[in-house]
Amino acid sequence: MKLDGQVAIVTGSSSGIGKAIAVEFANEGAEIVVNYAKSEEQAENVVTEIKRGGASAIAVRADVSVRAQVKNLVQTAISKFGRIDILVNNAGYVSKEVWHARLSEVTEQMWNDVMNVDLKGTFLCCKAVSPTMLKQQRGKILNVSSTPALTGDVCGFAYSVAKAGILGMTKSLARMLAPHIQVNAMALGSIETGWADWLSNKELQALIDETALKRFGKPEEVASLAVFLASRDSDYITGQTIVVDGGYYMH
Repeated sequence: MKLDGQVAIVTGSSSGIGKAIAVEFANEGAEIVVNYAKSEEQAENVVTEIKRGGASAIAVRADVSVRAQVKNLVQTAISKFGRIDILVNNAGYVSKEVWHARLSEVTEQMWNDVMNVDLKGTFLCCKAVSPTMLKQQRGKILNVSSTPALTGDVCGFAYSVAKAGILGMTKSLARMLAPHIQVNAMALGSIETGWADWLSNKELQALIDETALKRFGKPEEVASLAVFLASRDSDYITGQTIVVDGGYYMH
């Protein structure tokens, strides 16, 4: 198994892409910290699923935009498992209102809500785990971004800006934390999660038509790449953004 004996924190992993990553990491032998901000029931269901598969897992509530809660998340992981080998910064602020807002409609509160979770949360989690990883002289950090960070979009303005910031952070941290910690990002296209419910059938079809593979991606397909980037198979890859979008954006 590619992650046997390793410990992973996956933020925002009570559902969707984060859940898929947590479960796949566990299938590859990792011990998992399932982080959630709201739904304890969903998080505990993920823990149960992981344990049913024979791996170890705990659920820890933490708002990643709050430093004290991030500190507790990391300390709890270390207390339970003794180390942290992998951090996946998956938590993000999702809102139909924010996604559809044009510039004139974007309020400071909308901007702050997205920046606090997506960008500040990624920063706080990276900062919190890095001392442990540096002491271990080994660690993998995987940041989740999105194709609008590369292309721009008429929707999700604050989201696109936050995700672009994550790409810059990924490159800087890859240099700052080298040579023992590798930091990479995944820029995700249209993945089959709850956000698709915000779109009309016409909008959904337009996205599919613009995608070379003519379909949305599956969370499990993202998880497969995450396993590669978290494993020793990617030890000579750092500071990179891997695009997972079925050929929507090509550069």
